[in-house]
Amino acid sequence: MEDLKITVAKNIADLRKAANMTQLDLASRLNYSDKAVSKWERGESLPDVATLKTIAEIFSVTVDYLLQEEHLQETIPVQQYSKHMTAPIDIKITILNRSR
Repeated sequence: MEDLKITVAKNIADLRKAANMTQLDLASRLNYSDKAVSKWERGESLPDVATLKTIAEIFSVTVDYLLQEEHLQETIPVQQYSKHMTAPIDIKITILNRSR
């Protein structure tokens, strides 16, 4: 279970940072506190299944993607988000073999 927590933590943090979102930005979209997002990203707890689904939808990935440790050269769509923008823009990110 600890490995899963760390995997999900890294994936959420990577996707959030790639989308140029703060923990507070993500928390607001999920109706959670930034402290909850911080705990998820540190692997101290896991979001519930419904929240994982919403996180996957926000970042245009699957729940499976959030649960997978390795993503070998996979291009994922991510919405670029900024509090200064009226709407997010779509970008694509290629993740090459991440080392843990």
